[in-house]
Amino acid sequence: MGLKKIFESREIKELRAKVELEPQDPAAHFNLGAAYERAGWVDEAIHEFEETLKGNPASAESHYNLAILYESVKNGEKAIYNILKAGTLFGNKNDAVNKAESRRLSREYYRKFNLQPQESNDL
Repeated sequence: MGLKKIFESREIKELRAKVELEPQDPAAHFNLGAAYERAGWVDEAIHEFEETLKGNPASAESHYNLAILYESVKNGEKAIYNILKAGTLFGNKNDAVNKAESRRLSREYYRKFNLQPQESNDL
């Protein structure tokens, strides 16, 4: 992250400091991941959302964000895995709007990456 560190926003610096103080806090990782995503730092955002899931594997929002990020770096299998997981978790929370959006994106990703649903069963 060398050069990027020079250009960190105040928000990212503060959120990174919070993660350093509370490395086991999933919310701290999620917030830092969201800040990295807004800044366009895809690899850093992916890392932080993955860290979020270590402490909170039921974070539908983290899976959703990971799906979008993995799609952006053309990793279809991980994009599909995460969007399917997000859809299930949103459904468990009775969040019909985000569940429907997750389903829409899963269909889009299957088409985009030329995969069939049975091909992602091992993900």
